[in-house]
Amino acid sequence: MSAERESPRSAAGSTAGFVGPVEPGEGTWTPLVLRPGPAPEAPPRLLTRRQKLLVASFLLLSVLALTARHIANYPEQAANSPPPQRQVLPFPSQSVRFEYVGRVPARQESFALELAVHNAGPGPVDVLGVRQGRPGLTVLVSGWLPRTVPPGGAVSLRLGLRVTDCSAASAGGAALSLDVTLRNTRAMETVRPPLDAPSAPDLTSMLRAACGGTDYRTPTTGPPVSDKPVR
Repeated sequence: MSAERESPRSAAGSTAGFVGPVEPGEGTWTPLVLRPGPAPEAPPRLLTRRQKLLVASFLLLSVLALTARHIANYPEQAANSPPPQRQVLPFPSQSVRFEYVGRVPARQESFALELAVHNAGPGPVDVLGVRQGRPGLTVLVSGWLPRTVPPGGAVSLRLGLRVTDCSAASAGGAALSLDVTLRNTRAMETVRPPLDAPSAPDLTSMLRAACGGTDYRTPTTGPPVSDKPVR
């Protein structure tokens, strides 16, 4: 709806009309259309496919070159490096020490003693057997064999001796002769413990009791006496 105002009269007495603001008519509105802007550009690639293949090939060649160099230098390094230290156990006779403990109760016709086996080596040692080394005597181990002596430990063996021949046993004097078989991971040996001095009194008493007081000592030998004087 338009509005009109009257203008003042001019000096000449004529009137002039003044038209107000024009309003749009019906059906003259233009809809507002929002158009999307251009799509954002994709970020540029750091490396192309060809460049990636070249880099991968370079890395692979570098790894192969380093590996070949290490293999080429390994024999020289192995020759200059010391061999690995391997612990070698001593022989059983070097690890074991025997101790004569003493006489133990036994039957009247037999003689029993106790023998301790000490192991000072780094590995275990097995006692496989004990034999008597002189004639006229037999030996029997009480319990079971073999016996394992742990490192730094000891085992006790009870041995029974019996006189089977007084003349043969007396000929050997008062020396106790035992053959003990030992074994470890390095070797197997048969040793003879030095038990003469500590066991002599007990062995002497046993021989006297078993042989009825006969003289068991070995007679001394001297130069033969000639029946006729030498001229």
